[in-house]
Amino acid sequence: MASPYSTSSSPGYHSPNIPKHVQNLPLKKYTLQPPPRTLPLSKTMPCLGFPGMFPQRPGQDEDSLTESNVRHGFVDRPVVSNEHTCAHDIVYGKLQDDQRLLGELGSFMVDVLQRQSRASCITGPSSFKAPIRTTLNDSKREQWMQELAEGVVPLRKLARNVPHGFKGEKLLETLAAKQVPFLRATWYIKIVGLSEMSQRSASNAATSMGSQPIQWTATVTNHLRKQLSELIPSSINSPHPQQQQQQQQQTPGRGFKNYNQLYDNNAQRPWVTPEHRAKFEQRWSYSVKLARWQYFEGLLDQRTFLKWTLDTLAGSGSFEVMWLVLTGIIQDYVDEYKRNRTLTKLLIETLIKSYSALVQYIGQSPIESIGLNVHRGLQNDIENLLQSLFLSTPDMFVVPKLYHQYRYLFDMILGDENKQKSTKNLPDVSRVMKIYWTMVKARNEVFCGTLEENEMRPESTTTTAKQTEPEAVTLATATTTSSPPSTDNESVYEERVVHILDSIGRNVDSITGLLLDKDTWVDIRGHSAKSAAKSIFGMNRLQPQMFIKLIHIMCRWATSESRHGDWKAYLVASILLKWREQDKTQENKVLLQDALIRFLDDEAVAKSQHQNEEVDLLQEEDMEKANTPIIYLFDVLIRLHLFSYQKYLLRLIARGDLEPKRRNVRHIQQCLHHLASFPLLNPAPPYLVNQRRVALYGTKNDSDSKVEIEALDKLKHLARLAVTGFDHQNTDCLFGAEAKEMTQPVPTDSLQSYALAFSDEIKNDFMHIMDSTTRYSVLNFTSHWLFNEVKKFVVKSIQIGEDNWRVMTSPGSCLLNTRQYVTIIRIMEYAKDYISITETALWVLEKSNDPSLYPYIIDTLRKYSNYWKLTNNGVRVANAVWSKHLQLSSRGNRDRCIMMYMVQLVQEGYQMDELVKSQLQQDLQVKSKLRGRYNSGISVKEELSQLAKEPVTNLLQLVSESLCVPSQNATGWIGAILESAGDVLRIVAKERNITEEVKLHRQQENSISPALFDFHRILRVFASVIKDVAKHTVLTGQADEPVIQWLCHNEVVLEDMHQECSWIPIFVAILVSYNVVSLGSVVRQFALPWFEQVGRKEGHENYAAEDSKLVVFCRNLIALIRLLIVQSENQCKPEEASTFSPWQLRVEEYFRLEVQRQSQLASSLDRIEPMFGLMERLVMIATNLPLSSSLLQDLVMLRADLLQIVWFRQACLRDLNGVYQRFAAREAEAITEKRMKKKMLNIVDELIGGNSLVSSHSNDRGGMVQDGSPDFVDKLHRVFLNVSQWNEAQCRVQVNLLLDNISLSDGNSQNPNNPHILGDDISMDMSTTSTDETAFSSSANKDLQSFVYFFYDVVLLDGKEDTDPVKAQRRFQFFKNLIHELREPVLLELLHHGARLLEGDPAQNFPNNVLLMQVTEPGKSFDSAKYAYRSQAFLNITQHMLVENVWSNENKIEMVKTVFRQISRFKGGMAIYKVMQGANVCYSDAVNALQLVKNNVDMAIALLVTEGLPENIGDEVIDSMKLSLQDIRASLLIRLRLVVPFASLIWEHPKEDECDILEWIRVLVPLLGNPVIHGNGSQERFFEFALDFVSLLIDGNVPKELKKASLNLLNSIHSELTSVPAMFHSRVKRIMPFLTHNVYLANTRLATAMLGLPPTSDPQQQQHHLEQCLDQSKPWEWLEDYASEPPHDNDAPISLSLFHAKKSKRMDNTYVRWFKFGFDEGSSNDDNDVEMQTRHLTKRKTDQDRNLDARNLKRRVEMEDGELP
Repeated sequence: MASPYSTSSSPGYHSPNIPKHVQNLPLKKYTLQPPPRTLPLSKTMPCLGFPGMFPQRPGQDEDSLTESNVRHGFVDRPVVSNEHTCAHDIVYGKLQDDQRLLGELGSFMVDVLQRQSRASCITGPSSFKAPIRTTLNDSKREQWMQELAEGVVPLRKLARNVPHGFKGEKLLETLAAKQVPFLRATWYIKIVGLSEMSQRSASNAATSMGSQPIQWTATVTNHLRKQLSELIPSSINSPHPQQQQQQQQQTPGRGFKNYNQLYDNNAQRPWVTPEHRAKFEQRWSYSVKLARWQYFEGLLDQRTFLKWTLDTLAGSGSFEVMWLVLTGIIQDYVDEYKRNRTLTKLLIETLIKSYSALVQYIGQSPIESIGLNVHRGLQNDIENLLQSLFLSTPDMFVVPKLYHQYRYLFDMILGDENKQKSTKNLPDVSRVMKIYWTMVKARNEVFCGTLEENEMRPESTTTTAKQTEPEAVTLATATTTSSPPSTDNESVYEERVVHILDSIGRNVDSITGLLLDKDTWVDIRGHSAKSAAKSIFGMNRLQPQMFIKLIHIMCRWATSESRHGDWKAYLVASILLKWREQDKTQENKVLLQDALIRFLDDEAVAKSQHQNEEVDLLQEEDMEKANTPIIYLFDVLIRLHLFSYQKYLLRLIARGDLEPKRRNVRHIQQCLHHLASFPLLNPAPPYLVNQRRVALYGTKNDSDSKVEIEALDKLKHLARLAVTGFDHQNTDCLFGAEAKEMTQPVPTDSLQSYALAFSDEIKNDFMHIMDSTTRYSVLNFTSHWLFNEVKKFVVKSIQIGEDNWRVMTSPGSCLLNTRQYVTIIRIMEYAKDYISITETALWVLEKSNDPSLYPYIIDTLRKYSNYWKLTNNGVRVANAVWSKHLQLSSRGNRDRCIMMYMVQLVQEGYQMDELVKSQLQQDLQVKSKLRGRYNSGISVKEELSQLAKEPVTNLLQLVSESLCVPSQNATGWIGAILESAGDVLRIVAKERNITEEVKLHRQQENSISPALFDFHRILRVFASVIKDVAKHTVLTGQADEPVIQWLCHNEVVLEDMHQECSWIPIFVAILVSYNVVSLGSVVRQFALPWFEQVGRKEGHENYAAEDSKLVVFCRNLIALIRLLIVQSENQCKPEEASTFSPWQLRVEEYFRLEVQRQSQLASSLDRIEPMFGLMERLVMIATNLPLSSSLLQDLVMLRADLLQIVWFRQACLRDLNGVYQRFAAREAEAITEKRMKKKMLNIVDELIGGNSLVSSHSNDRGGMVQDGSPDFVDKLHRVFLNVSQWNEAQCRVQVNLLLDNISLSDGNSQNPNNPHILGDDISMDMSTTSTDETAFSSSANKDLQSFVYFFYDVVLLDGKEDTDPVKAQRRFQFFKNLIHELREPVLLELLHHGARLLEGDPAQNFPNNVLLMQVTEPGKSFDSAKYAYRSQAFLNITQHMLVENVWSNENKIEMVKTVFRQISRFKGGMAIYKVMQGANVCYSDAVNALQLVKNNVDMAIALLVTEGLPENIGDEVIDSMKLSLQDIRASLLIRLRLVVPFASLIWEHPKEDECDILEWIRVLVPLLGNPVIHGNGSQERFFEFALDFVSLLIDGNVPKELKKASLNLLNSIHSELTSVPAMFHSRVKRIMPFLTHNVYLANTRLATAMLGLPPTSDPQQQQHHLEQCLDQSKPWEWLEDYASEPPHDNDAPISLSLFHAKKSKRMDNTYVRWFKFGFDEGSSNDDNDVEMQTRHLTKRKTDQDRNLDARNLKRRVEMEDGELP
């Protein structure tokens, strides 16, 4: 700075305002001059001089050097003694006298100060002028750019010569290359932009090219895009159109998924060297940061730029580019995306799709892949960004469509704690994220419908259980829809466990549903013991109380009589075994033992509570019999080592229950009964046997109870009679003393053997004794004695002599024949000792050498396969069968039934080596070498005739070997043998008069005659011959095709079937039992076609005579069906004698038939089809029969017997819905068809046990299915009362049967309770049964309407009326499942009725017209709890009905319109809701209070809170129901939840004449500010649901014009959201359109003032002004460190007048002030300083010779003294 004491500048400094060469002028004489531009004190008295200036005058007193002045200094004496108070008295007195004067003086001074302040303010518009760019040469331009980059030269100096030559992308490239500081770079960009705008404005091109921010945004984005394109090789950068289309087809929506192919063509990578990489990174980093700086400066169009960033991320060509965009751009604008839901949704969608592709790519890439680190880094960044977004804005993740598609990835990123790497050290953050994710998942599932979960995966059932806390009303929990109750509810566990066990049990019961899985089992649906244990008990360790509950549920299921099958106990035991194997600690064993003991104690106590202390013997027996399932269950648990008998005994001893004085207590007697019944392990330790004896019978008894001993002896006696036919009682052995000398089995073709095989009298005795004795005794008999006796019945090691040298059996071989073996198996079956059955079968298989016994052993393993599979003996059984096959193969005696069963085991999952499998295949192809028969001239018929004359075993073997000739046409050869056999059998039957013999034996019921006995033998030897031929000629050993052809086309068969007591049925039954032909083939291809043919015969003349051939044929068919399907024994009841088959089968043949019945006719719904077809044919035939026909009775009895078959009923109960659909799916049109269908539905009802549910209520035998009788609703009510977890499916089918009966009703007045299954109208003429269609329609509609009313009455029944909440919950579950099975007409009627309830009563006023139903009686107060319950029930049921999708689009649109009209009613009454919320009053009180205070909300609230309503409030009083705000809220929520399924419909039909999406938005968005929804912050869940639904509508894919209209609509309703609570305001703001913002224009009134518009308080107008300000490129004018030349008072880019700025008081620098005022300036009076400072200009005068014109151009910043504006 130049010195103030000289006129020259300082050395080395050049002032820009002084010329370099100044000529020194000669000095002039100083003359005193007045201060320039300063007025004198008085114009009239110039001698007073100027204010503040006292120049020296000649002769003044102070210049006089008097002695006094010299010695003491000059003292200027004042005129008065006291200058400060001299005029005080004068002024003060006047002011006291006149107060007005004092006020006027004060007002005058205030006015002066105010006018002075206003005068000092800057006024007028800004005179800002942008810097003018100049043209510089290259060197100067480069130098200028270098100075800009260095940051040393001030911007004000650089603004004087801003160069041309840089603009657009070149400017950005230059700035990046120079690395100019962002502030200075932005400054330069603004100057260039202002210059460009001025040029476009001059050329009128601004409008066509768009605003400057949009143009510059395009420039910046193109610059960034070009940099990204450098990362992709040129060959990939612009692919061929066809290749690009193909890639898009392969990977829709994701361009980077073809990353594998990007660098396959040896393309050069852009980063060849580290230097290139560093250069790129430097330029990229600078570019994105500069763009961010410009974004927040307002130079870029925010919407355009943000959308471009998201599009760039989505369109990344590789994972590297994506990572670059994500880390360089996206992460910098996360806060900007979060301001708007649409942007955030696009970001989340792009990230999750990219993450999905990335995870897939990483999974397919090798571990040592080069770029894997880049991919894992990108994966971590995506995870972190999603987690950050989720923690800050969880609402944005409620995107149902995206969640439904990627919910597993979301759950992995947001729900998996392992993925939350950033929160490892922040447990609170992890906890919050977990809570948020649980809630967001529930909110998504409300819309995408994934709330119903797999019941077989319990670990996932708790994801939605904790989503909301229950509020005052259940309906307020808006985030759940029919969600499962809390996991603490025992009913939930029971339902889930029962469902799991039933799901597995259906496959177990079907026999073929269980497969092998190494050492364990798995069903056909993939369920195993391990998965069941995991589903029931979970993965984590349970609390003891919870474990006990689960064990009790499983035990109750296993002992329930509602579930059929002895396998239940084995299934539960198998699951418990697998659970215990997972953790074999002693603690688990103790826990299981305690849980089972607790179950026994609870059952004992429960039983004692239902029995009186004084019970008779009959009741005692009933009690013991009722406990049989429990005893059987614990029998299985003990034998599988899951329950300890000894520990149970010790527990009773420890509790003192065995004390003599306590043995009479009822529940202790039950425990003693358990103790006596439970078996012991085999072999039982002697001490345990002794403990049991002492505990039960005391110390005085040395043995078991006499009752047990006697029962055991009786069982042994019956076993001897059944097995051997005699009991000499000379030994304890089963087979007698003669068994020691036996070397071969007893023949089965003797008369005694036939008598024993035909007799079943001992069965009832067995059953009676086993039911009356303890389980302990029964198992002592079967597993100890009977099984040991079988093991002893072998060939002894005797010396071979003359009598036994021809015996082929070796010592140790089993001596059982087929009848004895089957009898023993049946005895064990009576005892339900399936473990012993398995052991017996395996032992006999190993020890027996009798080929005839192998099929029965294999059938035993088939029949009881469920039991040995559930006990994990699958590998053992398969190994035993394979070992037997190897043993036989080594002898050359391969058995085909063993080989075929081995194939079946392999198909079921038994693992075999490939070598072993190939050996099995080879063995199947090998055929035995037998002698040919063509060398002899004997025909087949002659050989069979010889065999018929002497049906012995030796001749049978010869004939079989003779006929087993390998042939290319096995079917024809077997057919020829069958024809010959039929001819021989016909001849033999005629010769021996077999028909009469059969009739005589049937009438007299005496022993079998010799002729009939020989004929039985002939039938069986012929069947054996055919079986042997089939085994050697057919791979499977079955000859279905030739047998069926013979039955259908052979004349002998047709002729004999028309004869009474035909031998064809018995012969076919024997062939089926020998497995020559399958049972299913005979029924399907022979019996059903013949029944169909008989049923099609028209007219009644064919049935007039009882001896008609067709009638006889039908009876023979009935006999065949009875032998094949119905009969399991030869004994019958007296009333069934006339319909029973005249022929008898052996016990072993029944055994094999039972196996085929279950496997071929009951294993699945398809296999049951022949049974259903048989039922339909029976009905068809009976329809044409007169009531007097005896054949009709045979048909009725056959139908009744078929319905009583246990395995058939169980097969139907396994799939009740499938059985029902089988008969009810086909629509019946004609009256005859309706009657037929109605009869079949009666059969179904009886089949599933419908009569049992109403047997105690009605004497009708017609079942539940009847016409529209007066007790129709009563029958429905009875069904609903009987609903339980055990019979739910059965009850649903019964309801459907009742509804089908309505549609099939013909309007006749016949008795609907006629028990005749074949129709109560058979004898009526078909031509006279037609009724008036109108009457029929009205009758059906009336009944259907009755059902609809009944349905809603029961569904909406108040839960408080049920004493058991579990029952109420189960009833609702029943309704939900019933809806899925209802017919479409019924569902439509239910939906129409629900819509009518939803519409309300339009004649009433609000809020009465939005109540779904009246829940209170007239005169009573409104019951909110009941209304809430019924509303919730209505919502849940209606949602399930809507899921069925039976409505057309027109009906759905009408439903949407109806709900919209209802929701619109809630929009008004905002003030009422505020009063209700603030004062917590009912609707009527709020309305009355507002009327009193003239609609002032605050006053109304204060009145209600403090004083309350007065008693007399006038005439106009609103006296309605006491509806609370919660009740109104529940009504609104019901309607909103019902619209959720129609969200996609609103998108698809958004127009005004359809769903009108704009009106939905117009109504719902303001409702967000309604207290009904937000509750002043107390209803967060309800608010979130409404917010999510509005967001869903806004996000919908609608046409562009509607999208734009919706955005404009949202912009227009900003003002209606002012009542949204502060805690929800930001969440609502995000769903609104994106609002442009600027940090400098945060005060929105500033933008309005800059535009010169009048101020406004409307937020929408303020936002519009802000956007207009940005569009006019105002931010481009805001230049730092710049002042125009010459400077002006108001030359800033923003007018200083907007800020009420004042003219500044400028001050000289220090040297100038010293020069003017001296060095002691600081010690002068402060007032003088201020006065002195305000007199001088702040601008320094550098040239005293500057002319007056230049001086007038200087800035004036103060007013002249004394002047007023």
